[in-house]
Formats: sequence, structure tokens, C-alpha cells
Amino acid sequence: MIRYFNPDTMAPPFSTYSLGAEIMQNARTVYVAGQVGVRPDGSVPADVDSQAEQMFLNIRELLRGADMDLEDPVSTRTYLLTREHIPHLVAVRSRLLGDIQPPGTLLIVAGLGQPDW
Repeated sequence: MIRYFNPDTMAPPFSTYSLGAEIMQNARTVYVAGQVGVRPDGSVPADVDSQAEQMFLNIRELLRGADMDLEDPVSTRTYLLTREHIPHLVAVRSRLLGDIQPPGTLLIVAGLGQPDW
């Protein structure tokens, strides 16, 4: 079990994430490689919203391989190519994760491993 928290003595998070997470005892650990919005057939959706959704679906499938789901991550790290994509990511994340808000870091980077991403 994971307990997400935001101390009252700190400024609140800037978006839909928590500032801290506590892992309760007897928890399993699974590491997930970085995921992008690539469909199982190898195609990449044309729009940012669909890519973000596919990224979360890919993460869900990896977690399900360990009998876990999207409520189990302890933290997230997201890389975007432009700030204009932030509202799209936040909307998809909020829709798919709802009240589940693990601590997260968001970085704007110059590029990813493949040009289609």
C-alpha cells in the first residue's frame, strides 16, 4: 500500500501529483522502463492526447504483468518536448489516474530517443 501526502507546512503541488509517498511494509517493488505513446502494433498516434493516453496504457500493461495497476506507482518522471504539451498530459493523467496522485517530476527536453516520439 502507498500513502501519498502533501504536508500543510509546504506549498501545494503545482498540478495533479503529490509531494511525497510512503511505501508501507511488505510492499513489492517493480521498475518500469520509460514509456512513450507507441501502440502495440508499433504505430504512433498523431496527436499529443492520444500519445499521452497510450503511454499510460503501456505503463498499465507493464504493471499488470506484475499483478499491479495504475494505483501502484510510487513516483513518475515525465519528459515532454514542449511546454505546450503540459495541459494535454495533465488532462489525460487526471482522467486516467483520478485521485491517484503519485509524486512526479516533469521535464522539458530537447528530444527523445526516436524522432517520431
